[in-house]
Amino acid sequence: MFCALGSDAGFLNLFATGRDWDIKAQLTRASIAAIEEIRAVLPAARIVKCEPAIHIAAQEDRPQDRDAAENYRLAQFQAIDMSTGRVAPELGGKPEYLDILGLNFYYNNEWIHNGATLYAFHPQYRPFHQLIGEFYQRYRRPVFVAETGIEGENRPGWLAYVSAEVRFAVESGVPVEGVCLYPILNHPGWLDERHCYNGIFDYADDSGRREIYQPLAHELNHQQAAFASSFDKFAAPKALA
Repeated sequence: MFCALGSDAGFLNLFATGRDWDIKAQLTRASIAAIEEIRAVLPAARIVKCEPAIHIAAQEDRPQDRDAAENYRLAQFQAIDMSTGRVAPELGGKPEYLDILGLNFYYNNEWIHNGATLYAFHPQYRPFHQLIGEFYQRYRRPVFVAETGIEGENRPGWLAYVSAEVRFAVESGVPVEGVCLYPILNHPGWLDERHCYNGIFDYADDSGRREIYQPLAHELNHQQAAFASSFDKFAAPKALA
């Protein structure tokens, strides 16, 4: 994500375009060096790498875009492939530099190449459990959903959808270890400072209290109970009020 926004789209520091490979290579070197230093002190440390799970499809009436769309889609694996030595082995990557795989998934992680967002009702949409399964089959590492969420009244429904897809993946044999809801707190928008209603808790009032968005809290409690009853490893923490 950092490379896409900072070295290709020019949105974040370095505010560059067309330099995504250069930055990925440099970050891979830095990551390898950091892992070696960590394990020199803590040999049992587990290394987690997080990436967006995406899907890109060509417009059905534009078959000439299929190769470009597929190449763009496959680029989601490039950073991990570099750090594990599957790509650019001269950087020093090794499979043991990846222990646990985190996936970030949002409503707009699937789209038509150079076009609109794909939604679940679209015939070219890929269910999330398929994306999870593809990452697992590629790297054979335990997986967790590192980020997921949405704004507004769709928050409970989105959590229900992602949770159902995770359970489907687990039942299919993929070792998904958990789901991280993002964010917990509503926050100002990155670009316009608007009030983003995407968390469980709202802004603090003058006395420091935060209002709970009850529909999402109830759905979270429901999903925690569903996971706990289905899989022993998903222990439900204390319910929100």
